Amino acid sequence: MDRWIFLPALASLVLVAILTFVCGLPGSVSFLMIPISLLGYTITTITLLMTAVIFVAKKRQRRAASLLIALIAPMVLWSPINWAAECAHLGLTVGFGAGQLGSASKPGDRGLAAYDWSIGLAGGPNTFLIHDETDEIALPMARHKQPSSYENGFGEECAGKVHHLLDHYYVCTF
Repeated sequence: MDRWIFLPALASLVLVAILTFVCGLPGSVSFLMIPISLLGYTITTITLLMTAVIFVAKKRQRRAASLLIALIAPMVLWSPINWAAECAHLGLTVGFGAGQLGSASKPGDRGLAAYDWSIGLAGGPNTFLIHDETDEIALPMARHKQPSSYENGFGEECAGKVHHLLDHYYVCTF
């Protein structure tokens, strides 16, 4: 019987969301999970493509299309999946103090804090979660009203190059 199956697409989306969150955590967890997830994704892709070809040969186009949707759905929904993973990481970092390298750099009551989200791979980018109550970190340096000492060096590196996450939280990668 040829019918649509949505369980592979749902499982694919959930698995990619979990791996996106886990691979974004700093330290040895992501160091191990990134290569493992890439290997698993490659094997799964080859298996699903071969199974889809078999279903096409057996004249079960709906099942074959269902498997192809399971491969395409995470790519189409990558931005929302990545945003949800970063929001979960934000909750883990700010709410529980976990999910960061070291401790947060909080310069007193100034309203700016930086959390290190770098994953620790050699030569990888430096990623920081920045809480800026003035929201000046999203502006170019020329438009900042606070002195550069307020930003603890993040102003020069991140000014205008951050992406907004939630409320006054920004993610800076340099």
